[in-house]
Amino acid sequence: MGISYTKHGNYYLPDLFIPKEQYEIGRFGSLYLNHIKKNRRVLYSWLKINGTLLKHVVDIDRTATAYYDELINSFSKSAPPRENQMEWVRYMNNARHMAEEFVLELIYKE
Repeated sequence: MGISYTKHGNYYLPDLFIPKEQYEIGRFGSLYLNHIKKNRRVLYSWLKINGTLLKHVVDIDRTATAYYDELINSFSKSAPPRENQMEWVRYMNNARHMAEEFVLELIYKE
């Protein structure tokens, strides 16, 4: 697996380290992290052991956020005119909920 060990007394201990990178995890990344922590323990453990857990979660978060924004933009192109503000707000709230549902389905499916 490529792990090196150092002898400390009579024992060999793995040379483990904590990555120095700083990651900002958004809303979808937090949801994904909780999902794999509870439901996909092998994947969570593997990513944590390899030290790639946070990078993987940030990648999922960025992809999900980009997909969410793209869906909102495509829904807003077919929105009703803004003369009737209540209808427009209702339409955009519905679009936001649909986009969120699509993204969450992808997060929990993976």
